[in-house]
Amino acid sequence: MIISLIMRVNDQLRRSGSVLDLETLIEEFVRTRLRSFEADTAPDRKTVHAVANKSLERTSREDQVRAWLGYYKVILFFPPDRGRAIAREIIESADESRPAALDQLHAQIVREYNRLRARIQPLAPLAPRSKRQREVMSLTSKALWLCYPNDVPIFDDYALRAIQVISRICRICPMPDQGLYESFVDVWLQFYDRIRPVIEKSDLHGYQYKMRVLDGFLWHLGKPDFEVAAASPAMASTE
Repeated sequence: MIISLIMRVNDQLRRSGSVLDLETLIEEFVRTRLRSFEADTAPDRKTVHAVANKSLERTSREDQVRAWLGYYKVILFFPPDRGRAIAREIIESADESRPAALDQLHAQIVREYNRLRARIQPLAPLAPRSKRQREVMSLTSKALWLCYPNDVPIFDDYALRAIQVISRICRICPMPDQGLYESFVDVWLQFYDRIRPVIEKSDLHGYQYKMRVLDGFLWHLGKPDFEVAAASPAMASTE
């Protein structure tokens, strides 16, 4: 019902010569939200460095990855030994012979995702109620991003919610007969191609992960709450 209404509104905007201006939305995010997003993702740079730098002590690299996964709450319900084992697998995978870059190509991203997921999934604990292994899609996508921070989008529930709505409103469609992750990456890359020029010309204030700008935008857009208005001078405390 809600999606149908949004699509009708967007159709009316198109007929009137207006469109959903994704480029302006990205510009606004960069201008008003990127600095706080960078602060929220502060552990990223150190962890990417730990994964890429084989000269560092192996245990410290694994500890950094495990702490990073904990920071993003993707091993929240995993026993500590499973978290350590997963961090070990990520480092081992990163140290093996693999492509130096994925060139932001769908087929290569999906191939490396599946390869890494095959290593992580067996280590996932059982969920108490279903007695099935916990889903590791978000965990694997984040781990893959550590290995390819300039090539890979990050999958999570917030980003999925946001990009599904954008897909419907803007008619950015994935190829048929794909799984959830494959469809997500498909639409994400199409969306990124549209807004790449905006990111390229924007002042990112030294933020080095350009693809992560779209991750941040989708994460902000997909949060399950309302925007909090800044207090007006009349509402501010006089104490």
